[in-house]
Amino acid sequence: MTTAKYALLLVIVLVSLSAYLRLSHSGIGCSDWPSCYGQIGSMPVVTQETNTQGAYERLGDQANEPLAWATPLHRLVASVLGLLILFLNITAFRQKRDRLLSLALLGLTVFLAVLGIRSGSLHSPAVVMGNLAGGFLMLALLGWVVFKSGRSSGAGGSLRGWAVAALVLLGLQVMLGGLTSANFGATACMTLPDCNGSWLPGAELITAFDLSRVHEVNKQGIAIGGAERAAIHMTHRLSAILTLAVLLATGFSALRADRRLRIVAITIIVLAVAEFSIGVTAIVASLPIGLAVAHNWLAALLVLALLALLAPPRTGQTTVEHNP
Repeated sequence: MTTAKYALLLVIVLVSLSAYLRLSHSGIGCSDWPSCYGQIGSMPVVTQETNTQGAYERLGDQANEPLAWATPLHRLVASVLGLLILFLNITAFRQKRDRLLSLALLGLTVFLAVLGIRSGSLHSPAVVMGNLAGGFLMLALLGWVVFKSGRSSGAGGSLRGWAVAALVLLGLQVMLGGLTSANFGATACMTLPDCNGSWLPGAELITAFDLSRVHEVNKQGIAIGGAERAAIHMTHRLSAILTLAVLLATGFSALRADRRLRIVAITIIVLAVAEFSIGVTAIVASLPIGLAVAHNWLAALLVLALLALLAPPRTGQTTVEHNP
């Protein structure tokens, strides 16, 4: 269990570092903002020598990256995390528990390592989404390992239904945010509450969901895009409203259900409001990279808070039923 807790802490750090690297190398926070947004250079030529570190270094030079320590720190944390996951598997098989979860974590570790070696840039939305989905799935699996044996009470009945719905919507919202980033759509809608006069995404949304594409760039090295950027951005916004409503309903339901769930309930409510507020503030403030990274980080904490609510109680403890 101690190994899983350390691994979980490292995953939280890794999610934040990954968000920072992905966002900074897409141009967010660059010196010529926003004209340099989406400046990812020429079309990548993938060779045996191509790796994520080299790509980040080249893109960092283009974006005048001020924090050169982020890439080596990311690699260090990922390496230590890999060792902890391996040790977690050895312990799981010796103690004959959590073996499937441990194997899934090991498989994710290998997948993300291979994806990191083979991904040379941000040209491919599939690579961006693979890294994002893999990182959050690893976070969720480790969170479940940690929380499932550490709670004195768990959600049951309608409260559990609310928590599951909130977790599913939050996962979809994270993926929509990733697609917005992968399509360089963060600045496509800079008005509130509408999107440049529009209230609904257009038919171009289907293009934003196409992960088989490879972004082409213009002569300045900036990724070429169209109306799909505003469409995916607006979809992310609309989904955020629904996700916030369900998260708040879950939090207040847990707050009324049982005093033992009070801390988790308040955490969900506070994180949900903070996440939504930061998303709005980021648009008003022209998307500073600090707020953009915090948006990712709070989403990770929300996932963990919901898992803490859903985790089954220890043997002999009670499950909280909630009947509105």
